[in-house]
Amino acid sequence: MDLREPANTGKSQDSRFLKKILTDVEIDFVKNAENSDEALWSFWACKETAYKVIKKTFPGIAFLPRQWQVTFGKTKSKKSDGLVKVPDTGDVYIRLFSNPDYIHCVGTDKLAVPDKIICGVENLPDEETDPSLFSRFCLAQSLAERFSLNFHQIKIKRTRTKGELQPPRVYIDGRKTDIDISLSHDGRFVAYAVTFLNKKNSIL
Repeated sequence: MDLREPANTGKSQDSRFLKKILTDVEIDFVKNAENSDEALWSFWACKETAYKVIKKTFPGIAFLPRQWQVTFGKTKSKKSDGLVKVPDTGDVYIRLFSNPDYIHCVGTDKLAVPDKIICGVENLPDEETDPSLFSRFCLAQSLAERFSLNFHQIKIKRTRTKGELQPPRVYIDGRKTDIDISLSHDGRFVAYAVTFLNKKNSIL
């Protein structure tokens, strides 16, 4: 989340919006926070992350953020670990990164996995008109460096199953891998997350 994006500023004062996406406890926290916008978008990022993680296991799940409670295990800082409780499906463990410019969240359905997630946030160049394409470029570049590969050996594709667009997957030399990835963008930033665990562990 780009905290300086005009559409994201001042939204914490919109009571109707808060009631749509936050629990009563979270609304109280936002209203009393030193930076209400940052608090709001922190909760939103966590819930959106949880949805993307859970959807990999339960494709038909509905996004009901008002019913999903976010808690943090310790005083929130630039990097905070927490939990999103999703009724009937289980918990999602999240790690939230924040600074005055942006919020970035990664998550997993396995407690031990957050330390194994590799993630990055990059500035979107002014000349880039397709943030989705640029986020794929940044991720492919990171993977190429990690595996000592040529950048052009790596492709990130989305396929359709029964007409529904599936999450992006990594292909190396034309072969689909089990590398679990997530891509996102907002305002001036693009972000990616990746882990090399087996596909039973979903990350975001």
